[in-house]
Amino acid sequence: MANVGTMRSQLQSRRAAISEEIWKESHMRSGSKKLAMLLSDKQSRQHVELEAKYSESKIEHLQAELSKINSNLQAYQSQSAVLSQVPLIPMAFKTTSKVSFSSAFSEIAQRHYHVDPASIYAAIQEFQDLRDSIVAVSKNSEGLFLLCNYYKQLNIVSKRFLDKRLKHGVAFSWFDAISGTLAAQQSAIYEKAAVLFNVSSLHTQIAAQQDRSTREGLDLATCNLQKAIGCLDYMKDTFSHSPTKDMSVEMLNMFGDLMKAQSHELSIWEAEKLAGLQTDIVSLIGYAEKTKRISESYKAVCEQVDEPSMKGYLPACWVAIIKIKDAHFRGLSHYYAALVHILLSELFRHGGHISESVRTEMHFMYTDTNKELFSENVKDHNGFALSHLDSACIQSEYAVKYDRLCKDLEPLKPLHQLLTETNEQNLTKRQEMANIESNAVCPSSIQPAAVDLNPPPPDFSTVRTRDGFKALGPLPSFSAENSWTVPRTVVLRKGKSGFGFSLQGSYPVSFFDVEDTGPAKASGLHKNDWLLSVNGQDTRYMSHAEVVTLVKSCKDEIKVEVTSPTISVVPKTA
Repeated sequence: MANVGTMRSQLQSRRAAISEEIWKESHMRSGSKKLAMLLSDKQSRQHVELEAKYSESKIEHLQAELSKINSNLQAYQSQSAVLSQVPLIPMAFKTTSKVSFSSAFSEIAQRHYHVDPASIYAAIQEFQDLRDSIVAVSKNSEGLFLLCNYYKQLNIVSKRFLDKRLKHGVAFSWFDAISGTLAAQQSAIYEKAAVLFNVSSLHTQIAAQQDRSTREGLDLATCNLQKAIGCLDYMKDTFSHSPTKDMSVEMLNMFGDLMKAQSHELSIWEAEKLAGLQTDIVSLIGYAEKTKRISESYKAVCEQVDEPSMKGYLPACWVAIIKIKDAHFRGLSHYYAALVHILLSELFRHGGHISESVRTEMHFMYTDTNKELFSENVKDHNGFALSHLDSACIQSEYAVKYDRLCKDLEPLKPLHQLLTETNEQNLTKRQEMANIESNAVCPSSIQPAAVDLNPPPPDFSTVRTRDGFKALGPLPSFSAENSWTVPRTVVLRKGKSGFGFSLQGSYPVSFFDVEDTGPAKASGLHKNDWLLSVNGQDTRYMSHAEVVTLVKSCKDEIKVEVTSPTISVVPKTA
């Protein structure tokens, strides 16, 4: 397992390096093209155009290498499973460049929050370290925890600093997980989307690592695929615009459907095989319906990867496996349907009859039913079996040929073995029925089984986070979306009716009423001003009752620090 983990780490490092090189060459290509347009000297212009072509060629070479890395599916498998199970297709991990927050956050603390930047240096460094840690995370639960922890912290920090109204100047750079194209934006939403994409990717990679020959491994793989689907669905609903193609709605739909197809494969087929396949008619009908469901799921992905916009973008290995699995499971569906009719033929040959339970299941097996389906004519059922076996042979032969044509699939010995054995199984069964008398009948399409996945939405409730920037004041009042004046200190002497004000709200409390003739009004205090401290004691995180008690404890004089909201949400009355 350690060797596989090392391989994944090496591939991720190489992916990051390639993405950086693609970015550099893209800049050089763009610069060369702009320079060529400005040059009037023909020879100089040709030389610059040649440099642009060289960069273009290098980018194509680097993207081809990136595609090979994404095609290395065995790197995500455990060593015990490399030679025994067909690998899953995991999503590729997005790589990112490091970001520096210190200068921007310090400047905002002083300009917007009116506090000494030194009071938040430790918090900035802690957040900086957390952001640096997600550049290269381990592909396990610890890596997931880091990503989820950063995502939750980012929600807090974005409310403090990363609002476009503050003109923070912090740019987040992420590389396309498949093409390596760089996109940078000064947007916390973009950063959140990229992190959530990697959470989804990591779930798929953890799923791919499992040894599915055990029930525990199979359940873990299925669970992680469904969590990935939940993240992708959430992204589609929340992040609608992406500067990179990997996070476009089109790609999120494709990734989601691919993970659904693989989840169907694991939860309704590999689970059946692990429990042990049965040979009774009702079980065989169920297998035909379930494998048809899996093939339909892969067919939906096939239609998406065949779109013109996908051509040349996805790794050829991924496309090949998707199409092979569509054909493979479609063929299996026909094979098990054929076995149903072979058993019925044997039943009628020996004078038996269809039971009510079998008759009921047969109704659901096909999209439409005809009278021959429920006849007790042996030749009719032989005809159904032969028709299904012909279809099964066509599909399995297609899968075998496609497997042989794709060079990237050569290392996947378990896939080659599975397809070969399935094809031989179909051909053998077809040969056994070569001389059996039958009627020419055409069965309806097999009805796919109904399966509800119910993928869970992303859940970060298990990750506990804290606001490291409490020195700025309590959220949501002291946030990027609000603004207030520079704090001022006022000394009040108690008059005949007290200090001349009443308070409202909490965290922070504010002035509810300022008497026209009282000391507070004379000192320039106004209704809705925020009370920041009393006699040097910070009151921003105090409740209404606590502040009232503190004010009442003051005898003849009180020193208050206040600020006036200029754009804010007035705290609610306690």
